Amino acid sequence: MTTSEFPSPRAAGPAVTTRSGRPDHQDAPALHLLGPLGPDDLDEVLEDLDEAREGPDGPGASGAPGDRAARPRLEPAGPGRHLLHLPGAGPRVRGALADRVTARAARLPAAGTPATGLQRVLLAGHDLSPGPGHHGGQLAFDWHGPLDPAVFTAAWRAVFAAETVLRSCFDDGPHPRVLVLDTVEPDITVHHVPDGARPPAHAPARGVDPRRPGPLRITVLRHRAGARILLTFHQALLDAHGVRLLLRSFARAYRAGGRLPGGERRPDLRDYADWLAARHPDDGLPVASRAFADAGGTGRHRLWLTPGGTRALRTAAGRWGCTEATLVQVVWALLLHHDAGAGGPAPVRFAAAVPGRTVALDGACDLPGAPCTVLPVTVPVDPRQTLAALAATLRDIAVDHFVRAGTPPGRALDDTLVSFETPLREHTVTARELAAAGVRVTLPDSLGADTVHPATLSAHHDEAGRLVLTLSHRAAPSGAAAVLARAVLLLRALSGPRPPATVAGALALLPAPGGGGVLRPARPEPLPEACPVLLRPGVRPGADPLSGPDPRSGAGAGDPPASAAPTVALLAAPGVDRSYYVRVARAYRGPERLVLLPARHPVPDGGLRVLGALSGDAGTACALAHRAAGPAPAVVVAAPATGAADFAAALAAAAAGTRAGPSY
Repeated sequence: MTTSEFPSPRAAGPAVTTRSGRPDHQDAPALHLLGPLGPDDLDEVLEDLDEAREGPDGPGASGAPGDRAARPRLEPAGPGRHLLHLPGAGPRVRGALADRVTARAARLPAAGTPATGLQRVLLAGHDLSPGPGHHGGQLAFDWHGPLDPAVFTAAWRAVFAAETVLRSCFDDGPHPRVLVLDTVEPDITVHHVPDGARPPAHAPARGVDPRRPGPLRITVLRHRAGARILLTFHQALLDAHGVRLLLRSFARAYRAGGRLPGGERRPDLRDYADWLAARHPDDGLPVASRAFADAGGTGRHRLWLTPGGTRALRTAAGRWGCTEATLVQVVWALLLHHDAGAGGPAPVRFAAAVPGRTVALDGACDLPGAPCTVLPVTVPVDPRQTLAALAATLRDIAVDHFVRAGTPPGRALDDTLVSFETPLREHTVTARELAAAGVRVTLPDSLGADTVHPATLSAHHDEAGRLVLTLSHRAAPSGAAAVLARAVLLLRALSGPRPPATVAGALALLPAPGGGGVLRPARPEPLPEACPVLLRPGVRPGADPLSGPDPRSGAGAGDPPASAAPTVALLAAPGVDRSYYVRVARAYRGPERLVLLPARHPVPDGGLRVLGALSGDAGTACALAHRAAGPAPAVVVAAPATGAADFAAALAAAAAGTRAGPSY
């Protein structure tokens, strides 16, 4: 009951390699075309060549038009690869031709749906911090009663067939898109727990790769009394609420013997994305400007209110004309104001999770693949104002957020986040369906998810009627437990028999500020855009490229000087996140070091073997290569949708052709 391997969903786009044609270079300038090439494609390439050769630096000024040696020649250079010779062409002609050839791929309809701004951020975080558990969530529940493995598997297959989000993944290109496959086998793993042993609370650490089909993994921990089910998912395509909706569909299919009535759900995530794109154009947030810290991963702390305290909080919320979720935001705003040390009125800012299923799209409320978004909350906190007035302000902001659901998150991703979940509604249906099959299940408990925010305060009710508060934070600051304890203190005070009437009264209940960096996170500094970035240090001859240092690290001890190290340089393209080039560096298998160059930055003084660029920057790349010192480097120009692995393979092939000896 394990998933099968799937091929890459995107075919390799054409890439072009050109050798510099300076006057002192003996080799004729050539283009390496990578990808399927047919007779019609060749005719169009030659027509483009004829147009480009009419330029002032083309060979027509110095070569006889009828000279056979001066004519372009095309020869096979391997599977899906051709070598096009351009005798005597200057850098401007080579660049123009490379851009025209690679841009032809963009004329074809692009597969899939463009990723949203929030999805791009989550993907960038995954690429820059790869490994198990990153940007993933997990739900767990207990299964009491008989479990039929055949029906269990058939039921999940029926859900996968009905829900396109479970057959989705992201492509490997520079501009991420969501692809949907026709069929995907559920990833179900079964572990048998020995008698007397306690089932583990968490599944074994297995990261969910968002670029592989199937963003949901099912782990079954079977024991004598039943089983513990763990559902692991990636936040770029699913959220906890969406997984609960999928579990509800599974329960119906399991009760029906593994069959789910109806066909594929519509609207689906593609309809939802199209609806959002038409009404909320992407803000173009440059996610590479955000620093993704990975020091210690994500830490979590959890506290509960008693059932009686939860009922009292609900009563207090009704008295003030708001919801429990609003009171949780009131408490967070008080903590932010207090920790900032502001003695008087001051605005506080945080982000609020907004369900993505509240948009005016028919059927959106039942879409599992419509993850929530985050929107900024800025509210003035004045010690002289009443708590009821602060709650009313936050309530009105929440109403406005529901209207603006689906709006791109923008800079709210740099703020702390407050989230309130309502899992009991879906669980009622799930429990009823499985009870008809003789099975009792507990409420799926969220075991926490990695967060892209400095800190996330999430709240939900459990089956015992308690309000559960979980604080997830990056880099595990020491003050996290104290922050959560103060939040519980304020919630109890607000729901007590004599709650404070003003903000000042509530702040007086708190000890001295000390959030330990949770409430006052350091703003991420924009990554430098004007300086080269070392993506991957060089690998010494004989070493395994796969065992090299992490692409984000600097050069290790013993690396050769920059002027002597064999180098593959990549030109940073406008609008392409830096995480794409990190993936290219991670997939590169040659011994050279990889460097990312900002626009118009001079190439390294020595050791440059290959200069890589995306379509549109071929002219710049060819000009830089023409002015490079030392032996002429090859220039690789990739089509707009070329995947990172394909780009890395083309760079490695070009570099292999330029190596004249040992790397160092």
